[in-house]
Amino acid sequence: MTQIKDDLLAPRFAALANSLDDSDWKEVVRRARRARTLGASPPRTSSVHTPAGSRWSLGRRKWLALAVLVAAAIVFLVAPALGIGPPVLDFFSSKHAPKQVVLQFDRLNVGGPRGMSPRVIADQTRLVTTYHRHNGTPFPLWVAPTRKGGFCFVFGFGGGCAARKPPTRSEPGDYNGGAIGLGRYGSTVLAGYVYDKHIANLEIRFKHAPTVTVPLLWVSPPIDAGFFFYDITRAQQRKGGPVAVVALDEHDKELARVAWIFRPKPAWFDPRKVADLAQKHVILRSGNASIAIAPSRTGGNCFWLREGYGTIGTGCAPPRYQTMPMAGGLNHGTDFTVFSAQVKPAVERVELHFQDSTQIVLHPVEGFVLYTLPKSHWPRGHRLTEAIAYSSAGEQLATQTFDPKQVGTYPCSKPIPIGAGETACP
Repeated sequence: MTQIKDDLLAPRFAALANSLDDSDWKEVVRRARRARTLGASPPRTSSVHTPAGSRWSLGRRKWLALAVLVAAAIVFLVAPALGIGPPVLDFFSSKHAPKQVVLQFDRLNVGGPRGMSPRVIADQTRLVTTYHRHNGTPFPLWVAPTRKGGFCFVFGFGGGCAARKPPTRSEPGDYNGGAIGLGRYGSTVLAGYVYDKHIANLEIRFKHAPTVTVPLLWVSPPIDAGFFFYDITRAQQRKGGPVAVVALDEHDKELARVAWIFRPKPAWFDPRKVADLAQKHVILRSGNASIAIAPSRTGGNCFWLREGYGTIGTGCAPPRYQTMPMAGGLNHGTDFTVFSAQVKPAVERVELHFQDSTQIVLHPVEGFVLYTLPKSHWPRGHRLTEAIAYSSAGEQLATQTFDPKQVGTYPCSKPIPIGAGETACP
C-alpha cells in the first residue's frame, strides 16, 4: 500500500518540489482557498465500478479518506503562506509573567491623570514571544488585556497601551497611519502591532536598500492583534535607513503607511543648533524658577524653563507653529510646582484661579508667563483650578483647567500609597 501511495502522489508533488517550476502554483492557490469550504459542501464524485473482490473496491473508502487527509495537510501547510488565514497564537496558553513584570503593568493603572488609567488586567500579563536582535540580545514581548477592550505591552525596554479603536488621524504624508502602531526602540529596533485582519503583509521600505517583509504574529482574543519586530542592520543604516512601514492586503493593495517617524527632525527642534546662544538672557523669574530666551535662526525665540539649577523645559518652534493662544501647564518636583505658558501677542494678561477664590494676574513678557505656586496653595482646597488668557479688550482667548484632586502634582511632607506599591503626595 505504501509503495502504491507514493507512486500515485509523487507526480503531483514533483512540480511543487522544483523551486524553478511554478506552473501549477495558481492552481494550488485556487484549490487551497476553495478547500476551506469543502467540509461544509463536499465536492460531488462520480461512481466507479470495479470487479468484485478488487483491492480498489475493498479499499476505496480508505483511499478516499487518505486523499482528504492529504488535501487537508496541503491546505494546513500552504494556507498561512497564501494569506488565507494567519496562524494565531492562543494568548491563554502563553507563559504567565513573573511577579516583577506583573507589578510593572499594575503601575500603569496608578499615578497618571485621573480618568486616564488604561485599566490593564495586570495579573493576566503573559510572555507572548521573545524576539532577538542581531547580536543575540533577547527582546521579550509581554502583553496584558485591559478592561476597556484594548491591551498594554512591553517590548524589550519600552511599551505602552493600545485602544481597540486606533486613531484615524494621520501625520502629513502618511496614509491611515493609526492602523499601524509603530515604535522605535533605541536606534535600530522597529516594533509594534496592527489590528486590521485584512493586513496580510508588513513591509519596511528603505531609502537605498531592498524592501523587507516582516512577519506578523497574531495573538488570539482578548488581545486580538498582530505584532511585529525588526532589527535594522548596519548595512541598511549605511544606505540611508528606513523611510516607511507599509501594510498590504493579500493582493498587495496598500492599506496603511507610516513615514513620519523616519523623517529628519526640523532644524528648530534643537535649541542648541538654531539659537543664538550669545544673546540668551533671562526674561522672567518667580521663586527659584526662571525663563530665558534667545533668538532662533528659524524665526521667533527659543526658551529655557529652569527650576533651581536644572532645565525642566525647552523649545523653539517658529511663530507659524504657535497655533494656540496659550500653551503651557504645570511642572512639578519634590519641592516645587510651577505654572508657565507661551502666549500669542494678542494675549494681554493671564488670570490664575484657585479653589479658595484667590486670583493671580500675570502679564506676558516676550510672549511668556511664569508663576511659582507658594506653599499656601499646595494643600487641597487651595489649589489651581483654571488659567484664562484675555485680550486687551477683555475677550477670553483660551482656557486651561487643572484637576485639584490629581495626586503627585503638589509637594507634601507625607506621601500616601496609591497602589501597586507606589506612593505619591495626595
